[in-house]
Amino acid sequence: MYLSRRTLFKGGVVLGGASALTGCAASPASTGTAVHHATNLAVSYHAGTRTLAFDVGNALWVLPLAGGRARRLTDDVEDATWPSFFPDGKRIAFQSFRDGAYDVRVVDVTSGAVERLTRGPRYDLDPCASPDGRSVAYVSDAGGTSAVWLVDRPGGRPRPLVGTDDDRSYHSPTWHPRGDRIAYVAGETTIEVLHLTTGRREALHHAPEAQWFRGTSYGPGGDLAHVLVDGPRATLFVNGAALTTPPEEPAPLPPAWISATELAYGANGELRRRRLGSASAAAIPFSAALTAPGSPPPIRSSISLPEESAVRGIAGPALSPDGSAVCFRALNALWLLRFGGGAEKVVDDGYFNSDPSWFPDGRSLAYSSDRTGVPNLWRHTVGGGADERLTDLPDGALVPSVAPGGDRIAFQDETGATSVLDLATREVREVVPASYYPGKPSWSPDGRHLAMAVIQAASERDTAGHNQIMVVDVRTAASRIQPVAPERSIATRGDDGPVWTADGEHLVVVIDSLVHRVPVTPDGRVSGVPEQLSDLVADSVSASANGEVVFLSLGELAFVGGRRHRPPITCRRRTPPPRTVIRAGAMWDGHADGYRRQVDITVENGVITGIEDSRPDVRPTTDASARTVLPGLIDTHNHWHFRGRQWGSRQGPLWLSYGVTTSRSPGDPAYQMLETREAIHSGAAVGPRYLGSGEPLDGGRCYFGFMRCVSSEEQLARELRRIIALDYNVVKSYQRLPVALEHTLLRALRDAGVPVVSHYLYPAVATGLNGMEHTGGGNRLGYSRTLSAAGGRTAEDTVALLSNSHMWVSSTLLFANEMFLDSPDLVSDRRTEVLFPWWEYERLLEKVRQAGEPGNELNRAWTAGDVDLLLRVHRAGGTVVAGTDAPLDDLGIGIHQNLRAMVEHGFSPVDALKTATTNAARCLGAEGELGALRVGARADLLVVDGDPLRDVRDAARIERIFVDGHEHDIDGILAPFEDLADRRGTRPRPFTPQRCC
Repeated sequence: MYLSRRTLFKGGVVLGGASALTGCAASPASTGTAVHHATNLAVSYHAGTRTLAFDVGNALWVLPLAGGRARRLTDDVEDATWPSFFPDGKRIAFQSFRDGAYDVRVVDVTSGAVERLTRGPRYDLDPCASPDGRSVAYVSDAGGTSAVWLVDRPGGRPRPLVGTDDDRSYHSPTWHPRGDRIAYVAGETTIEVLHLTTGRREALHHAPEAQWFRGTSYGPGGDLAHVLVDGPRATLFVNGAALTTPPEEPAPLPPAWISATELAYGANGELRRRRLGSASAAAIPFSAALTAPGSPPPIRSSISLPEESAVRGIAGPALSPDGSAVCFRALNALWLLRFGGGAEKVVDDGYFNSDPSWFPDGRSLAYSSDRTGVPNLWRHTVGGGADERLTDLPDGALVPSVAPGGDRIAFQDETGATSVLDLATREVREVVPASYYPGKPSWSPDGRHLAMAVIQAASERDTAGHNQIMVVDVRTAASRIQPVAPERSIATRGDDGPVWTADGEHLVVVIDSLVHRVPVTPDGRVSGVPEQLSDLVADSVSASANGEVVFLSLGELAFVGGRRHRPPITCRRRTPPPRTVIRAGAMWDGHADGYRRQVDITVENGVITGIEDSRPDVRPTTDASARTVLPGLIDTHNHWHFRGRQWGSRQGPLWLSYGVTTSRSPGDPAYQMLETREAIHSGAAVGPRYLGSGEPLDGGRCYFGFMRCVSSEEQLARELRRIIALDYNVVKSYQRLPVALEHTLLRALRDAGVPVVSHYLYPAVATGLNGMEHTGGGNRLGYSRTLSAAGGRTAEDTVALLSNSHMWVSSTLLFANEMFLDSPDLVSDRRTEVLFPWWEYERLLEKVRQAGEPGNELNRAWTAGDVDLLLRVHRAGGTVVAGTDAPLDDLGIGIHQNLRAMVEHGFSPVDALKTATTNAARCLGAEGELGALRVGARADLLVVDGDPLRDVRDAARIERIFVDGHEHDIDGILAPFEDLADRRGTRPRPFTPQRCC
């Protein structure tokens, strides 16, 4: 079955108006923006007062039915959506994210006072007030199911009505006017009615294949409206008959009945009203006055590390069995640090060697290396001879964990399946099938069980949830998943545990960035509450056989009990190249609309010191007199270590080979990021300049394995200590950080000059965030506030807010696979064929195949919609920057797909290239240093064969790459990988569209 973009990506960016938070510094000279359009509006109507309520900018507003200036009811912090009038017209039920989980609340229309009806960590959504005003129906994921619930007010106890006995997702309950039944969407594709007096369920409508329902709403006469979404089209129905036709696109939310024959609803960025049987709708004009943009942190973070500094990039530390030494990856090598002594490299061949695990005798280690093409397991004997290869598996072998008896090794392949290698027989047996990026396995002391972190979704409706503990019986493969504590999450599904202690009585984990131990029974069942072991900010736990626990804290190794060690390893900047003169036949400087012809570019100490007309008496070091020279490309948004182990040593060369000379990640495991940043800076690894961040900060729930759930001000303070101590280049507030905590985050980073980005436009622009990542990234609401749910189109207020503010927006056109149909050169390119691991290349071929299928209609529509947003922002004077979200998009080639898609849908080649050069440099705080060819700029240049200002596809025809003046050619980049064995397995993780991150 073809999996559409929407199947896994039903999110987006918040848009609209909200008042500033208390204490939010706004620019004194700036003024607010009155918006007259908004995307995906939820609407309610009260006939007695002829008043509409709607939710522009995640705040509630009321408006006369005739239209006009809307009056605001709720503030930013309330984060209010989905209004539903009570029958008296004096109160409105809504859903609030104020406390980091959705609750049902009620606001007084006159005073603005708010009453809370539900509370707790569950998500209570889609409220609908009953006809008698005594109850509110809503959808809750309490208990791990998506179900319709009911709460009576005031002071009633919530109770489930339907859905707790199945695994379907439920949406938009609506009351029949007699109050004796409730209709709702069940499982996306069925509209059902629950008869309250008898409990009978009745199916009213079934969606055609690949289509889905939303927005059920009963009218005063008992007629039932709903919205059906079919690919890039949405249609409003009443009693099964279509009321609207494309290109009108109603929001996938309940329409409001004005009378038994007329409805109000959001569509195409407007509030509209339409009578049953009418061929047209009338707009209801509104004006919502938004707060002035806040003042973002000035970007002061450096784009380069110091000439010399102590290493902080300590990745995957493993404590020796006797606790006397630790092994870890740093500067692209494995190191052994003996406490009280020095540090020495033990594995250093230029490939990706990672995740050491000690054998119980303390004399040797297992680790993973991709030196033969596919990452596999190797054994290193301390002080011994050549390393021994332990596996030769085409699907790879990652994150090894040696059993206490030294006879077996647990590991995971590239799909996330967990297997066990028997060292005596070399037999490999799978014990856990592929799952979504599980954590590193840890053995029980008796060797009978493995424990690892896995994601447990909150419900069928919300795939985000908590990182919990899976324990598997190695003999039977039977497994169970359990929370580390109620509503708590292991920090990340990386190196943060669980790690079994030698006595078998505890699992050591990181929770809320602090080390804890959790009591367990011998078979791994949690038997008590977590106990905090240290006050230090913690990452990456490891335990010895004698009971010691070591972890990373702000760039140092720390023991539970107080000892701290900074490895005596220094990161030194790679020696600059000698003076170079590059002769360009044509040079584009990143600013002009055309070329300067026949120029010599002089580079000294990695910086451009001269750009002059070519002279016959000057002999160039690099003769590109028949070629075009342009600035190196900047990818502002990717996640290097999302699949860093799978890509291994190929990743840096791949970025370079396609002309990316600066790569920025707004989210990665912090110490993996640091290690890569330092390795490239020192010259120990090949790759572009790498700017990075640690784990993005989410709220009480997470999805991706490298994100952190943040649940309190106290925890946020710890996250801030890590951010400052490890010198993040950017910080990402993801989907679920409450508005109040996001404001605290921004205020704390103002003095440090660290930019803050998120998936949201508003209230982010009022709070003062620096950028909006994606045109419509994942959203805690489950639908976008900048892109329409079906066609992916943008209302004018998004364009106005972005173009009038300081915020940039990144392109991340990761679903533009239709571009392969007209320009398949990137797929068959030698760089792609050599540097893509076989499983990634297979997925790329599947993406190309899907591009030609009828089911790709939605992706094509959303690509056009994405670029339409970007182009309108650009033409209005806003800042658009190129980002790929790789590896969710394709590494290396993704930035060229972005550029080509932008040109295909209206950008000029010059303006498209500026998004990856001068514009991108501005959002890095590096304007003048990067993204342009000028005296004083870093010598990041590309030599290409062609004319990219005429045909942007020529930007991929790269022959030479310079980063800080260091020259690379394509043959040299590919050489370490061309002769590696190309063993192909049989079960790559299938290509499916991923949500943005």
